[in-house]
Amino acid sequence: MTTTGPTPATATADAATFRDRTFPTLTAVRAIGAVMVVLTHAAFNTGRINDGWTGAMLARFDFGVTIFFVLSGFLLSRPWFLARALGTSAPSVRHYLWKRALRILPLYWVVVVAALLIDPENRGADWRDWLGDLTLTQLYRDGLLSSSLTHMWSLCTEVAFYLLMPLICLAVIGRAPGLRLVTVSVRLAALSVAGLVWQVVVAQIPGYRGHYAQWLPGFLPWFAVGMVFAALSASLAVRPREHVVERLARDLPGCWILATAVFAIACTPLAGPRLLLVPGAWEAGSKVVLYTVAGAFYLLPLVFGPEREGWVREQLSGPVPTWLGEVSYGIFAIHMLVLNLVFRALDLDVFTGRFLTVSVLTLGVTIALATASYYLFEKRVLRLKNIGFFARMESAPRRAQGTTVSR
Repeated sequence: MTTTGPTPATATADAATFRDRTFPTLTAVRAIGAVMVVLTHAAFNTGRINDGWTGAMLARFDFGVTIFFVLSGFLLSRPWFLARALGTSAPSVRHYLWKRALRILPLYWVVVVAALLIDPENRGADWRDWLGDLTLTQLYRDGLLSSSLTHMWSLCTEVAFYLLMPLICLAVIGRAPGLRLVTVSVRLAALSVAGLVWQVVVAQIPGYRGHYAQWLPGFLPWFAVGMVFAALSASLAVRPREHVVERLARDLPGCWILATAVFAIACTPLAGPRLLLVPGAWEAGSKVVLYTVAGAFYLLPLVFGPEREGWVREQLSGPVPTWLGEVSYGIFAIHMLVLNLVFRALDLDVFTGRFLTVSVLTLGVTIALATASYYLFEKRVLRLKNIGFFARMESAPRRAQGTTVSR
């Protein structure tokens, strides 16, 4: 059984001198995920998803959600694994939840209020709709999701993961000292299998109960990939050594070719229909598995291996991709409201084409609004992350100089 972690006698010294990786490319990956989500919704609303192989590919750009979930699993759980590997105290759950709330809720509430007041499709919204949307519990109610907020199902699921993540980390790490990679991997694999079974079973539930297919359990394989990466990354950071994953990660083209091939398979009917139809059991299961494998191999060479070496890593670490990554949450949150406003401004009916025009306008307006939101609103709110009762209490391992990933 592989164990990583210093002895109690050396834990304090190791934590004091530890220098961590910075993962400079991962901020840009969030931007890629956000743009993919925007494009798949534009393709659906214009009917572009019905057009040949490009339509099939655009229909599967909901893969951007997979990227978000894998990243969340990695970035948010890694401090817990790293603390165990170093032999230091676990991160403050209170500070963690407060920071998550500051990052997600303020802009989310603004978007909800705007959508319910501006979008004419929401004129009939009652207090239950307002309450469900404002509390991110709309996924657990009967009926359709509010217009301009339909994409927020994934945020409901991600917030559920935020709340449970410390408990999941505690469960997979166990009480034994040190970070036991085999134990962590086996337990996360079991959790993933349970999630896959959930997705296969609930895919057969008709009607509004199809919301069950969007609940957290069905996407645990995606979060688990990120968590396995986080545990291994923490282990390698504390005790650097040659590992097969590091060797794989050096071959970025090879990893991405394999990931693209798996994604191409997911673009076939094997992963279910392109439209908003309830997939069959095996279709739902196939999609989760294929997206899990593709997501793992897209992220693997950016999490492990060299941090900036090679043209692709250099470009992803550049200022423009980093900027887009920083505003990516705003891109995700705002884009459906902008998309519906673009349709109204152009006097378009859904499924009537003009994908390129709609996509360019939606992305342009959304990125501008997201940038203004991030620098004028969201960053200022995040300054409260260490206020009073919610201040960070644990001593975090120091990072090497360079760009760090913000979440």
